[in-house]
Amino acid sequence: MTPGSIGYLEFAYVLQKKAVAYGLVQNAAGNYVTPSAASFKAAAASADWVNARDFYLIMTDAPGEQAYPITATVFILMYKQAKSAESAALALDFLKWALENGQPQAESLDYVPLPPNLVQQIEAYWKAQFAGWKG
Repeated sequence: MTPGSIGYLEFAYVLQKKAVAYGLVQNAAGNYVTPSAASFKAAAASADWVNARDFYLIMTDAPGEQAYPITATVFILMYKQAKSAESAALALDFLKWALENGQPQAESLDYVPLPPNLVQQIEAYWKAQFAGWKG
């Protein structure tokens, strides 16, 4: 709203408005990359998830050649010791569905699906961390 100012918008909002101006930002590889689903996927694919404790990783300046440098994730937090085994199992079942079947719905809502290798890492982590995981 302020002429000459810089702000942040969620990409889905930008796609809906279709007339939002943006500036090119230089990424860690030295390239100027436009914000797009492809450049967000490149950021997620090139981020160092293997060495991120509990998948806590800020993707700002991911190293990929085509990675958009201002990319963020959505995190899900769960108790390791749930109050109810039933509620933990239901939550894990939903999350398994979201990773394995819900990616097209995420994409239809203008979110970027996780790279397949990251999904595998997450499922392996859940298997090791949560007794109720049925992976």
